[in-house]
Amino acid sequence: MAQIEIEPFQANDPVSSSYSEAGIERIAAKDITYSEFFTRFMRPNRPVILTSIAQNWECFNHWIDRSVDPSQLDVQYLKSKLPNLSVPVADCETQRYNAHEKLEVKLYDFLDSWQSPSENSKRGRYYLKDWHLRSMVPEYGFYETPHFFASDWLNEYLLERGLDDYRFVYIGAKGTWTAFHADVFGSYSWSVNIGGRKLWYFLPPSEEQKLADCWRNLPFRVTERSLQDAGVKFYAVQQQPGEAVFVPTGWYHQVLNVEDAISVNHNWFNGCNVATLWRNLRSALCDVRREIDDCRDMENFDEHCQLMLKASFGMNYADFFAIIYHIGDKRLKWLKDDGVEMKQYHYTMGRHHAVFDLVSIANLLSEVVELNHLASYREMQNTVASYLERIKQAIASV
Repeated sequence: MAQIEIEPFQANDPVSSSYSEAGIERIAAKDITYSEFFTRFMRPNRPVILTSIAQNWECFNHWIDRSVDPSQLDVQYLKSKLPNLSVPVADCETQRYNAHEKLEVKLYDFLDSWQSPSENSKRGRYYLKDWHLRSMVPEYGFYETPHFFASDWLNEYLLERGLDDYRFVYIGAKGTWTAFHADVFGSYSWSVNIGGRKLWYFLPPSEEQKLADCWRNLPFRVTERSLQDAGVKFYAVQQQPGEAVFVPTGWYHQVLNVEDAISVNHNWFNGCNVATLWRNLRSALCDVRREIDDCRDMENFDEHCQLMLKASFGMNYADFFAIIYHIGDKRLKWLKDDGVEMKQYHYTMGRHHAVFDLVSIANLLSEVVELNHLASYREMQNTVASYLERIKQAIASV
């Protein structure tokens, strides 16, 4: 069983966040270790493409009939493996607010439109995306999470609590696309192409503001010309089959399927970007409070704000700290019971990595307590302060 481990570190070790003027690096997966990926890309929040990731995956070897075409979906094979589930589809020709219109169709109907497209077929506009196939059919092990992306607090918590997940399959015909956006919560994402090619536009953090209108709204869709006209620094990258794209926190991007394309994607966060998620969550709460400021005198105003925060952001303060405590408890147990395996995605975690996670949690909670971020939630503030002391004591004993 492979281990994810990093080199010993100091909490004040400098982190380089510079981006390559030459473009986004392509590195063969066999030529970089987990620790190198952590140090060079994940911690400094830099994108990278890792090649030859999926060669041993069941989906890479069987979902595509490469004897016919490099991106030809093997419809009969998928039907033999999967039940006729309802699947989420985006209509790439219809915009509703700031997203494509969503609908549900039966999987076999969607696959049949690929196999035998007709003049009335929606094949060229319907994009099967955000499909939770792994959780819907858990016995079907069609891929394995690459070890580079195994430090995943979000899915670690959700899967162990039997909740939702952020693991997806995308199947889109040539010309289907994903709108200009940054990933949910400010998380990382990774995307591995099973077949076909995708064109990505990447913008380093803050560059997207050059595209904002007078109401601070960002465009739904960008082109190379519109990016150039706005003086935006961006990268245009073509992703090939078998390659993994690592999308850092806060990097706005847009993706176009330049061929029929199938991919496996995850959203996740960990000790490297958890502070950014906390800032995003606080900012979203400020937006909620401004929106209903005229109701400030109502009873339980702060609790109502948390309900609205969960509805708009997808997470509230209680959810966030539940994840932090869950991860912290597991890392504390690791240090207490030295040598106990921490299994996630069939990997184990090294001791230095567990310590890094605890230091990241301690730094975050220290900021929360020192800046009194939970002034309106006294019980929550007291729990955070108490938990912080536990973490500090554990770190001091290492």
